[in-house]
Amino acid sequence: MNKIAIMLVASISFLLASCGQGDILYADKAVVNLSPVAAHPSAGYMNLHGGPVDVALVGITSDDVLRMEMHETSEKDGMASMNKLKEIPVPAGDTVKLEPGGKHLMIWGVGAGSKKRGLLKMTLIFSNDERIEIDAVIKNPGEAAPAAE
Repeated sequence: MNKIAIMLVASISFLLASCGQGDILYADKAVVNLSPVAAHPSAGYMNLHGGPVDVALVGITSDDVLRMEMHETSEKDGMASMNKLKEIPVPAGDTVKLEPGGKHLMIWGVGAGSKKRGLLKMTLIFSNDERIEIDAVIKNPGEAAPAAE
C-alpha cells in the first residue's frame, strides 16, 4: 500500500512539474522577517506565479497576526516612501516578486505560536475569488534571508 501511495504522489508531482508556466496560480518562497523592535511591523516576501488568466492579489489574512497589509516602496526625488496597496496585479503566466525595496507585506503582531513553529500560515485572496494557503518561513532578526534565485 505504501508503494502505491508513493507512486501516486510521484506521478502527481511529475504531472504538476510538467505543466507549462501559467497553467496554475500559486505562490512560493514565502518568508517573514521579524522586526527587531516588537512594536514595529515585520516584513513579508514571496513570489506570486500567474495562472492562465490575469488576476490581482486583493487580500491576505492570517489567524495568527494582528494586521497584515500590502505595501510598495517607491523612490521620488531621492526620497523613499511606502504606500499601502489595495491590490497587486499578477499577470497570466508571469511572476511577481514581493521583495525588499518593492512590493511587500507589512505584518503587525505575529503570534507566539507561529514564532515557535517558525511558520506563519497565510491565506492569499485573489480577484477571481481563488484562495491559496501558504506557510511562510519566519526569520528572526539577524538570521540570513533565503538565497535569491
